Amino acid sequence: MSYIDAMKSIATDRYAEVYKGVSRLIFTDFPDYPNVGDSAIALGQLNYFKEQGISVKSAYCIATLPKNIFESRVPVMINGGGNIAGLFDGIDDHRNRLAQELHDDTLLIQAPQSVHFASAKGRSRFIDEFASRPNLRMAVRDRTALDEIAGIISDPILAPDAVHHLGHIPSDPPTSKYVVLARRDQESGASDVPIESFDWKKDDRRLSVTSSIRWKSLRIPALAKYVNKSVAQWEEIAESRLQRGVNLLGQGETVVTDRLHAMLISLQMGRQVIAIDNNNRKLSKYADTWFGNTQPAIQFASSFSEAIKIAG
Repeated sequence: MSYIDAMKSIATDRYAEVYKGVSRLIFTDFPDYPNVGDSAIALGQLNYFKEQGISVKSAYCIATLPKNIFESRVPVMINGGGNIAGLFDGIDDHRNRLAQELHDDTLLIQAPQSVHFASAKGRSRFIDEFASRPNLRMAVRDRTALDEIAGIISDPILAPDAVHHLGHIPSDPPTSKYVVLARRDQESGASDVPIESFDWKKDDRRLSVTSSIRWKSLRIPALAKYVNKSVAQWEEIAESRLQRGVNLLGQGETVVTDRLHAMLISLQMGRQVIAIDNNNRKLSKYADTWFGNTQPAIQFASSFSEAIKIAG
C-alpha cells in the first residue's frame, strides 16, 4: 500500500473514534485567512464527513459564529490544526468560549490539534476554561501532544491530520529542481531562511476584501448572519486557497519546508520533501508518530542550508 493510501486508511480508522455516534454536526473555526494548511485541514474534514455520511448542518468562521450556537443540541466541531495553547490568543479565546458557553448536554469535538503550551497562562487557561468542559471529545495529532494533556483531558484520541482524507492531490508537472517554503511567523525556528524562499501567499484581492468584511463581524455582530457562507461556499473558498498552495509547491520536484502542511500537502502530491523542524518540532513529532512503515518520500535536515545542499 502506498504512503498516501496507508495514511488515509489510518486516518479513517482513527476518525471513526473521534466522530463515534455523530450523524450531523456544526463546523466552527472554518479558516478564513490565507494559511493554506488550515484550508487543507478543513477540506479533509469535509471529505471525511461526505464519505461517512455525516451531515454538516452549518459552518462558521470565528468572526461569524452566531450567539444561538450556544443553545445547540447538535454536536459542535472545532477545526483541527494550529496549537493549544498560548501562541494564538484569538483562537484560544474562541475555543475556550465554546467550551464554557455551549450547552452542557451538547458534545463539543476538538478535531486533531498540536499541543504546545507556549506560556503558563495559556496552559492554565486551557485547563480551567477548556479541559473542564463535561461533554468534550478531544483529538491530538502526535504522541508528544498526547503526553502533554495526560491527566488534563479525559480519554484524548490520537489521530492524524485531516489532510490525509484528501488522498492524492493533483498538480502540474514541476518546473524546477526544488522550491523552498519557509515560515515567517512566531513558529519559525530557522536562522538561515534563504532569500529565494517564500511563505504562503496572501489571498487575491477579491477574496481578501470579502474576508475582511466577514472579520468586521467581530465588531458588528449583526453583520454575521448576512456575510457568513453556506457549507458549499466555504468549501469553494478553502479549495481556492489550497490550489494556490499546490501551485506554489508543485513548481519543485522537491519541496524544502519547515511548515507541517507544506510537508503533508507535498507528500499528498507525490513530491519529494526535505523537512526542517519549526521551533516546537511540529514536523518531526508528527513524522515520529505516524510515518513508521508508510515510507513517505521525506528526509529531515537540521537547517535550510543543509536541506538545499541535499536538494541541489
